Amino acid sequence: MTSVFPFSDSPLVLLIDDDRSMRLLLAQAIKQEGYQVVEAKDGKEGLALYQQVHPDIILMDALMPIMDGFACCAQLRTLPGGDRVPVLMITCLDDPASVDQAFVAGATDYVTKPIHWAVLRQRVRRLLETNRTTTELQQQTERARRSEDQLRLALEAAHMGTWNWDMSSGQVIMSATTAYNLGLAPTVLSRSSEDLLAMVHPEDVAVVSQATEAAIASGTSLDIELRVKWPDGSIHWVAAKGQGDYDANGQIIRMLGVTMDITERKQAEQKIREQAALLNVTTDAIVVQGLDSQIVFWNQGAERLYGWLASEVIGKNVNEFLPQAALPRFLQDLTWLQEHREWQGALNHVTKAGKAIVVASRWTLVQEESGQPKSILMVNTDITEQKKLEAQFLRSQRLESVGTLASGIAHDLNNSLAPILMSVQLLEKKVQDPQSRTLLSILESNTRRSADLVKQVLSFARGLEGEHTLLQIKHLLVEIEQMVKQTFPRSITIATELLPPDLWVILGDATQLHQVLMNLCVNARDAMPEGGTLSLAAENLWIDENYARMYLDAKVGPYVVLTVADTGMGISPSNLDKIFEPFFTTKEIGKGTGLGLSTVIGIVKGHGGFVTVHSQVERGTAFKVYLPAKATTLERQAEVQHHLPKGHGELILVVDDEEPIRETTRISLEAYGYSVMTANDGIEAIAVYAQHQQEVSAVLIDMMMPSMDGPMTIRMLQKLDPEVKIIAVSGLVSGYEVGENNSIGVQTFLPKPYTAEELLKNLQTILNGKA
Repeated sequence: MTSVFPFSDSPLVLLIDDDRSMRLLLAQAIKQEGYQVVEAKDGKEGLALYQQVHPDIILMDALMPIMDGFACCAQLRTLPGGDRVPVLMITCLDDPASVDQAFVAGATDYVTKPIHWAVLRQRVRRLLETNRTTTELQQQTERARRSEDQLRLALEAAHMGTWNWDMSSGQVIMSATTAYNLGLAPTVLSRSSEDLLAMVHPEDVAVVSQATEAAIASGTSLDIELRVKWPDGSIHWVAAKGQGDYDANGQIIRMLGVTMDITERKQAEQKIREQAALLNVTTDAIVVQGLDSQIVFWNQGAERLYGWLASEVIGKNVNEFLPQAALPRFLQDLTWLQEHREWQGALNHVTKAGKAIVVASRWTLVQEESGQPKSILMVNTDITEQKKLEAQFLRSQRLESVGTLASGIAHDLNNSLAPILMSVQLLEKKVQDPQSRTLLSILESNTRRSADLVKQVLSFARGLEGEHTLLQIKHLLVEIEQMVKQTFPRSITIATELLPPDLWVILGDATQLHQVLMNLCVNARDAMPEGGTLSLAAENLWIDENYARMYLDAKVGPYVVLTVADTGMGISPSNLDKIFEPFFTTKEIGKGTGLGLSTVIGIVKGHGGFVTVHSQVERGTAFKVYLPAKATTLERQAEVQHHLPKGHGELILVVDDEEPIRETTRISLEAYGYSVMTANDGIEAIAVYAQHQQEVSAVLIDMMMPSMDGPMTIRMLQKLDPEVKIIAVSGLVSGYEVGENNSIGVQTFLPKPYTAEELLKNLQTILNGKA
């Protein structure tokens, strides 16, 4: 569509009115809505202007000299495209005859003078939206028609035919290809279902009937292979697939489907089956090696299991593919096998793709007729999944034992804790010394905590849910801080950030959340065997749509965010996706059960929250626990959206290796008036910046990326442009990380993940030169 405003995306409105004052008022009202306007003083001029600019909507007066609105509208509908543009007729006549005349002439809607501006704007907006929807539906219909034609051609190319079985009449309408697949003339395009069933091979009639009835009854698709007897007596195989079409009451109306002649495929399969039976093909890997360790036979089962083709291994040393290091020591020398002739056991192997597998291996010494050893026959069966299930079963048994033990000792523990608690309460009344009373208070608090922990263990063992009440998180953090300072090594510094005085409350179980924090703190301690800094923090966070798009479990609304960060050894990328799996642990045997983080994620999800983790090897790890808050500031989202700073078309380069974060950031920035370019790593970022250096106003860059990380990319960008403005983004929030970023010249630091509010305010700060 051609427009006099080729660079504008706003709708173009054509005003046709002989009253200059009325045109001026109408134009002002329309422009206030952000629309573009062109004007004509009568119907004849309006038609000529329409053919030049092709507006999105026309507003015309009904009564005009030279050519009135009724004649103009009627003639417009005869022009190319004129039947699709909406026309809003403006008339001072409110009688039914005039209204009818407007609609007969082709008007889409009408308004009467004097004009209520709000009504006019609402009508224009509605007509534009309706016309846009109609256009989209027409385009969808055209695309569907083209897709249908393409599908028909594809089916014909694949020798597949279609069929439509009407349940009410019993007639089956079929394509020419389906008729051919059934041995019928291509002109026979309709047969009853009884006639078609009579053409099925007698041995397949029952199977076809049962499969069809089952598909109709269950609403599932029909997928069968059957033999058909052609009129010339030959037997052919046909594959038929179908899907039922049901009414609102669940009654089937018709079944639609396709057919395909698979006779050649069935004949080939029969030959393969016969050959397989003759060769006694097995799914096990069968390998024969000579006494010199050269592979002399490698069957298809071995190809499937290990990935190497026979042509790749025949004649080569078996140790290149199945290393001797995996064997028991006594098997590495053939002397033992020559004496015992057979061996079987489990071996750890690695496939061509690098996948570790476990096989049940059976070795047999093959001898010549003279009794001399000739070769070694190995039959290996993949038992990897079986071993995994056995390990899970053993872990489950251990977990069940923990529950049984907890149930058994709970009574005795509670009996032991009860007199302690009562004695403390009695002593508090008699002891007046402040220091002693402080010790008694600590003793009472920990005794109650111990009782709660016994109850928690029982809940874990029995699958019970804790009681959720309104909680203030800062009290839990203070208690955790005191406990950690008393029990953790002195080489670990505890840093608790100042808690906001207006920290929101949450609905949760105090004992369970205490367990979450303790598990995370213990993990942080174990990650810092040589010492370091353990940081605890809490903050209020309103998660907006931008933030929620980054994390599947996040929802828009208020959250309290707990952060437990360390400066320890970090977690490798290969393990980062597994840390929340039950029984997964990187600790030595006996030093970890692998249940700590799985318990954390289970408790947090039970509270309606979620957990994020950011880590870098040798730099540290930060866990963030998001718990839904009971905040009353429900108007905050609208308030924030109203006051967020907007851009003025500045170009921002977003660099991040995670596509969801790149796209979410791009959408948010574009929604607030910025232009955006993206790069998925440091190398691409440098190339993009070098090409668009004069246009880029700021760079938003992730610190942890493959190929070239954030600090290196920043240094390269600063060589290209010492004045480049940079916002560093990272999931690690320790002071060490921020300090390093400042040392390489970034203007500000944004912790990941971030809300649209945080992103826009930081960006506005550096663009205004206030960082």
